[in-house]
Amino acid sequence: MGVYNTMTFDAAQLAAITRATSTARVTLISGSAGTGKTTIIREICNRIEEEETDLKPLLCAFSGKAAARLREATQRPASTIHRMLAYDGTSFKADPDSLTGRTVIVDEASMIDAPLLAEITRRNPARLILVGDQAQLPPVGRGQPYHDILALRPDLAINLTRCYRASEAVFQAAVAIRAGSTPPMQLTTPGERWAAVNTGDAARTQSTVLSWVTADAWDFEQDIVLVPRNGESDDDPATVRGLNRAIADAVLPRDWKDKKQRFQVGDRVINGKNLPKLDCWNGTIGTISAIDIDGGIWVRVDDPVQTHPGMDDGAMTDRVLFSRSDRNNLSLAYALTAHKSQGSQYRRVLVVCLCKDAHSLLSRSWIYTAVTRAKQAAVVCGEYGAFKAGIEKVESKHTCIQEFANSTDQ
Repeated sequence: MGVYNTMTFDAAQLAAITRATSTARVTLISGSAGTGKTTIIREICNRIEEEETDLKPLLCAFSGKAAARLREATQRPASTIHRMLAYDGTSFKADPDSLTGRTVIVDEASMIDAPLLAEITRRNPARLILVGDQAQLPPVGRGQPYHDILALRPDLAINLTRCYRASEAVFQAAVAIRAGSTPPMQLTTPGERWAAVNTGDAARTQSTVLSWVTADAWDFEQDIVLVPRNGESDDDPATVRGLNRAIADAVLPRDWKDKKQRFQVGDRVINGKNLPKLDCWNGTIGTISAIDIDGGIWVRVDDPVQTHPGMDDGAMTDRVLFSRSDRNNLSLAYALTAHKSQGSQYRRVLVVCLCKDAHSLLSRSWIYTAVTRAKQAAVVCGEYGAFKAGIEKVESKHTCIQEFANSTDQ
């Protein structure tokens, strides 16, 4: 039995570490940003490895960005869930016993839908540790297993309540939003800045966003604009489509009538389909570094991918060639939805809140998820009333797990 330093962890963190390294088959760890979830994952790995147990940790996350952050923070291999389960574009090819005898740790677990969690559990991991934030958006796909299990089986969960960065501006705002309160209009601390600015309707907000990102040394490899609505057309202001076209025009002007100029070298792009042959998954983001004469697009991805997907040789690259057919899955990524940003962190974040989205798309979890993507600065713009109304709106998702639980209680 190893001897561990317990002075660096609070009681809830110690409880999470102890449970996760015990004989418990399933452990859920929940906490807001700044509660030390990644630090806990690292310590869990340390203790398992020091015990020299056969239950070696296997780290994964839903998105490539989240997996890369996990890899960097723990200094251990981490992959997307799809790569771990050998997804080939149609089905998961990992052997039925591929996780047997392993401790599988899933970060950003609130993003996982029910079918994907089922793919993990049916491979029978010895221990399954799900780490996430229940206040974030539920998954786009079917179900919300992380949220449901937290609600229905609190005995499996450890909730982290102490925020170690709560004195910083963005985190103070996020804590207020998570609790259903409206944060102050402005707040500045030595390391962070928070602000809510009433910029008006969609057209005026788009104009203001353009002025900010072109005049304020905005770096889209570090900064992002988050919007609730994808939009119906490129002319739809203050939507993902409208802002992407307007920002692209501002930073890299082009002739949109010429299809060959749809993308330019230097554009920020996002892949919208799982492409196992490239080790690029839905949500992979990068910057166009070159465009071949035959139309192929070279993307310098933010997070390195396998050089030879499917071969566990450890070779990685940050240059990916999207062929003429694969490039159809690329979209501009100067602006994204909060769902597409989950698992990522940015230096600065602009969050757009408009009244037209207040009843259908804006919610407390959407705003909280968007704001907590920021590391140094978060600015909410648009219509302040929509921002306040969004914080007050708590969405619910009806699932089969809830229905089954209700039927067994009767």
